[in-house]
Amino acid sequence: MVPYVGLLLLIALALLPPTAPWSERYLTSLVALGAGGRLVWKGERAFGFALLLLGLGDFLWTLEDLGRLPRGLYLEAPYLLGYALLTLALLRLPGKPPRLTLALLPLGLLGLLTALNPALGVDRIYSAWDALLLLLLLPRLEGLFERFLPGRALLGAGLLLFLVADMAYAFLEAGPGYPTGHPIHLLWTLGYLFLALGVELGEREEVPFPLLALPLGGLFLMPAVLTQDPSPLGVRLLALYGGFWGSLGLLYATYLSWRRTAAHKERWTRFLEALARLSPRVTQTLSPEGVLLGALEAARELLPETVGLELRARRGLVGERTPHALPVPLNGDTAYLYLQTPPKEAVPESFLSLLGERLRQVLRQAEWGLLAHTDPLTGLLNRRGLEAELPKLLALSRRYRTLLSVVMLDIDRFKRVNDTYGHPVGDEVLRHLGRILKASVRKEDLAVRYGGEEFLLVLFGADKEAAKEVVERIRERFRAERVPPIPHPLTLSAGVAGGGVPEGPEELWDWILKADYALLRAKEAGRDRVTLA
Repeated sequence: MVPYVGLLLLIALALLPPTAPWSERYLTSLVALGAGGRLVWKGERAFGFALLLLGLGDFLWTLEDLGRLPRGLYLEAPYLLGYALLTLALLRLPGKPPRLTLALLPLGLLGLLTALNPALGVDRIYSAWDALLLLLLLPRLEGLFERFLPGRALLGAGLLLFLVADMAYAFLEAGPGYPTGHPIHLLWTLGYLFLALGVELGEREEVPFPLLALPLGGLFLMPAVLTQDPSPLGVRLLALYGGFWGSLGLLYATYLSWRRTAAHKERWTRFLEALARLSPRVTQTLSPEGVLLGALEAARELLPETVGLELRARRGLVGERTPHALPVPLNGDTAYLYLQTPPKEAVPESFLSLLGERLRQVLRQAEWGLLAHTDPLTGLLNRRGLEAELPKLLALSRRYRTLLSVVMLDIDRFKRVNDTYGHPVGDEVLRHLGRILKASVRKEDLAVRYGGEEFLLVLFGADKEAAKEVVERIRERFRAERVPPIPHPLTLSAGVAGGGVPEGPEELWDWILKADYALLRAKEAGRDRVTLA
């Protein structure tokens, strides 16, 4: 509260006629010297020394005005050095090609026209230099329309106040003369103050509201100060033009910043909703690839340039790799988010942390679901897995009118294998058949250990004859590949049913029952054969 009260007092002292000359002679230079000293102490030497030199020039001018120093060109040295350092400091700031800020260009042209007036003498240098500084300022302010930074807005408003004050001073000097204590000096004072505050704030985005209001208040104050008597018409037009376009530009930049903030919040909402949707539903089993694909789609809600996601420990990659990678924390695992181009803005750590934590949770859920639906001995689906996956396959078949066939297989004389060679060998026989079934079916098919030595296949896009061909290849390979220490080949019996598009789950389960009956007939007919239902 105290700084803002001090600012109001500073404005009052500058505008009240009894104190205005004292304010110009002492307060203006003190503000510049104090602001410059603080910037130098903070490490901002270019802007800091520029303000120190400008403040020193103002103080020397005061001494000369009071008759304490003789007139001479040596009094211009601090101003010239201050202008040079101010130019250097502006050149060091990043900028963008000016478009919207070109509305302020007429102010620079006005400064150049003023510099052509021979009555100004040495002040013509400052008028031309003011125009140059304004040209350098325009690209530095253009970035406000893409990313609003209160510090950059304060810096721009401070420099604009300083430059307009200089140009108005030149107008008065070329006309009726400049009286000490003219309201123009308030613009220098506020310009020095705003410039120092803007440099100190730097890239900070979160600042108190009064600091956000200062640049707009200063630009509104400029025409209010300079449109009163005894300002000539040229000075009034200069103040009105600069104040109008400066305030309008600042309001528009603030509006664009508000829109970007709203859009950013909306993207965050979509990102969090997409992360929530990653959880597998009751009738859904997510594979690790499905989890990564869902996480990639969620990341695109917040970072549209995302093109790939990789989980290196699992050798999982969806999308594509690019040179622009962001590490995703995953509790000891290594995950990378790949971007088509470098991010335009800094990526929040919370985004990567949330993505990594959700990815870890859903991968664990997927693993648990896989374990619950998988036979631990063969790695095939178990009965619970069949019940979870069968509705999906049925929905695909009905949607695309694609045939389904059901195959029931059984290892012939398996009990004799267990009794003769022991259960470990019997388990190896089951594992061996599981490997053959995995290698023989496609990703869209289902391979299930139905119970004991019985196995079930649900073949997508196959009629009964095509299913029989698949079974014959499986039987031939199982017969040809021996399982030590069993010296003789092992055989399979099978029953095939279906071969159509089931109308509902009841019909599909009926086909499974028919395939089981067909398998029983194959066993009764002498084993080692395939029977069609």
